[in-house]
Amino acid sequence: MTLPSKEYFTLIEAGARWGTPLGTLAGWAEVGRFRIVTSTPHIACGDRRVFGMVELFGSDLFKMLSTTGKRSRCCLVQRVIPFHQDCTELLYVTKPKQGLRVQPDELWIPAIDLYRFEEKYGLAQRASKGGREPKYDWEGIWAPLCAHIFAEGVLKSMQDLANEVQAWFIEASPTGEAPDMSTIRRRIRPIWEALKKEQEN
Repeated sequence: MTLPSKEYFTLIEAGARWGTPLGTLAGWAEVGRFRIVTSTPHIACGDRRVFGMVELFGSDLFKMLSTTGKRSRCCLVQRVIPFHQDCTELLYVTKPKQGLRVQPDELWIPAIDLYRFEEKYGLAQRASKGGREPKYDWEGIWAPLCAHIFAEGVLKSMQDLANEVQAWFIEASPTGEAPDMSTIRRRIRPIWEALKKEQEN
């Protein structure tokens, strides 16, 4: 089984990836360069019930994400567009009355939007503030790997686990590249040993 590629990047991840302030990302979203979404368990927009992912407007996030003045730790948004639902119209939040509360770490950019943006503006290989962008998305592998183990159980050997990880990288990479097997085994060894220990107990 090949693990699926990453579907969303947090706004914070994108900012670090491109070396760009979050307020700038909000501005880019406002003019339609990509979408910013968040997740909500349930809100009301008039007589319509909305849940799951919703698209937000960059201008509604400026005060929270701006690098000038006093930054807010969260903000309330009144406007949303349902994401992956049978509705593409702008809706106004009526419940909670104050609006939908969001925080910076609860904002995501769909991966398809992020990759398209990087391709258009040549940002795929750009160095982030923390240094050169890693060649392989090691952070992105852990969540789908855990989900796979939860659904399918612990594999029979570390080599089987390494094969799954390598297959995920090949699927996720636009060029089909993956780390060498010795690097994969070194990275997953602590996880494998923890899994085997738990099984033995």
